[in-house]
Amino acid sequence: MRNSDQSGHYSWRSRLVTHTYTHTVVVTDPVGLHARPIGQIVSLVKAEGVEVTLRRPGGPDVSAASALRLLAMKVKTGEEIAVVVEALDSETATRVALEIDTYINQG
Repeated sequence: MRNSDQSGHYSWRSRLVTHTYTHTVVVTDPVGLHARPIGQIVSLVKAEGVEVTLRRPGGPDVSAASALRLLAMKVKTGEEIAVVVEALDSETATRVALEIDTYINQG
């Protein structure tokens, strides 16, 4: 049996168990979150087939699959952001979150 989401589209994914891993990153790159690490993040998210969002404390979730949305966050040096990864297994979720941390701070 298929499950439908709120938009009426049917999704097989809704029946899959996903694991969520949240990792807090303090941006240390002197330029902040800029184009190079954003490109790496978007490529990783698409290659791994996971869902990733970034958010400031108290802010909205921003999809890490969209370079433009990440650039629009205008994250500066010293800011704290949460990286939230949803994957089919906890190992993938953890690994992707830690790779994103590396991209952000070694961009």
